[in-house]
Amino acid sequence: MVSVEAGRRAREAARLAGIGAIIRRARSARGLTLDELAGMVGLSVTFLSRIERGLIACSIGNLLEIAGVLQVRPAELFADIEGEDRTRAYRVVRSIDAVASKGADANYAWRKLALGIGEQRLETFLLELSAKPRKPTLVAHPGEEMCFVLDGSVEFQVGDETIALERGDSIHLRSDVPHMAWARGSGSARLLMVTSIENQSAIAVEWWSNIAGRKSERESTAKGRAK
Repeated sequence: MVSVEAGRRAREAARLAGIGAIIRRARSARGLTLDELAGMVGLSVTFLSRIERGLIACSIGNLLEIAGVLQVRPAELFADIEGEDRTRAYRVVRSIDAVASKGADANYAWRKLALGIGEQRLETFLLELSAKPRKPTLVAHPGEEMCFVLDGSVEFQVGDETIALERGDSIHLRSDVPHMAWARGSGSARLLMVTSIENQSAIAVEWWSNIAGRKSERESTAKGRAK
């Protein structure tokens, strides 16, 4: 008889493989190489390759960045791999079936709390944060998000500002502003996070076009200074 833990590990492996396959197909469809996509989302080629092969999990922020570049709805990357019936009026996630992921590039573990219905304009996650990493990496992606502190104390960095949050506090922010969060002190903290985006594809195309334009300007400026 398969244990509950073994079943969860099997579902996580299948989910990572599914996410990797979607990313690989979308990247190929847009004619991007691993090098090009890695550069656009700020990941190493090796790390991105492992994601595509389903060998490693990554943070929610990086998945949203990848979805934006590839013009893929975030719901497709976070979809349950056993199939979705989006015509239903509701969907239930049982605690025994929930799978937690810990991205190698993140200081938190995350668990998806809601499965897709209809167009799915919301993504809901439970995050368990650890202390601030030595080399914090801020993420940015189209959309907005709200985080509610369930337990512990949290610090949120949004752009150049750092905000302290306690249990019961919440923060609503624009996701296109670089941001990250960590638990204060030596303990951990839990957050409820809800992300929302309207007209994902159109916003993503415009947002990433602007990012690419600014990147080209910086590269041209750097080349000019080097001459």
